[in-house]
Amino acid sequence: MKASSTTEAPDTSRAIVTIPNLISAARLATVPFFLWLWFAGSTEVAVVVYAIGASTDFVDGFVARRTGAISELGKLLDPLADRIFILALAIALVGDGTLPWPLALAVIARDIAILSLYPLVQKRGVPKIAVNFVGKSATAALFFGLTWLALSQTDFGVAEIGDEVGIGFVILGAVLYWVAGVMYARLALTGLATGRERIT
Repeated sequence: MKASSTTEAPDTSRAIVTIPNLISAARLATVPFFLWLWFAGSTEVAVVVYAIGASTDFVDGFVARRTGAISELGKLLDPLADRIFILALAIALVGDGTLPWPLALAVIARDIAILSLYPLVQKRGVPKIAVNFVGKSATAALFFGLTWLALSQTDFGVAEIGDEVGIGFVILGAVLYWVAGVMYARLALTGLATGRERIT
């Protein structure tokens, strides 16, 4: 059953200060710290900071579902933190030549396309589209792959296989990213068509 456009869904709230939201905010706060460490040459510490921050992507959602602390802000803050986290490491890795820029562009372009279309469909009254399994898998693959690429630039023992593992998962994540994007676009177009039918 779809929620009315004038009422709040029963499983969400307008709360701002919740544990999941604080976790997402903390993840965002680590981004400038990570970039500073990376470009300052403290690569190992930067990778550890990034890995810890990336792991919280699964924690905030889990806590929100377990405690019922699902909020409208959280629905925006969590994916925003994911996008910024992916973008930050992609920029760092392109900067030192570890990540091919066409592959980074493929990931970034998808986000730009989604963000550009979002205000349009929202203005037309299309309900916010929930993240699907393909989208979640894409994000997980990108986090995993980018982290391994970053590991390849460290002195950690697994650095030798970082390039192979990392590139493979980033490519997988980029493909899934666009598949999920097409799925979201189809749902948005369906919503727009439904909205026009209601108007006519």
